[in-house]
Amino acid sequence: MDQFFEKLQKDGKNSVDNIIKWMKDSKIIDEVKASEEKARKLFEGVPDINNIDINKLKEVINKMAAEQKKNVEELTTMLEKQPPKVLDALQAGASAFKAALEKK
Repeated sequence: MDQFFEKLQKDGKNSVDNIIKWMKDSKIIDEVKASEEKARKLFEGVPDINNIDINKLKEVINKMAAEQKKNVEELTTMLEKQPPKVLDALQAGASAFKAALEKK
């Protein structure tokens, strides 16, 4: 999980919105609005909602694990099995850009 988060952070994509999307894609939270709102509340009070740090993410995962009566490792494994889709989009865009440059 740390490696995917580091990539998000490096690309400036470590916002609450992107982390919530990653959690939905990983099935840690479902698509129900109440589940998303509950997860978002765990991020309340952060200094910058567009720049979440790894410690806050781990704190949120710990709280979610307790609420869902699961262990932390189970949730982090779920995140690792479903890397953030925003990373795929960035990589696809970079590949397309590189391919376009090579054609010139």
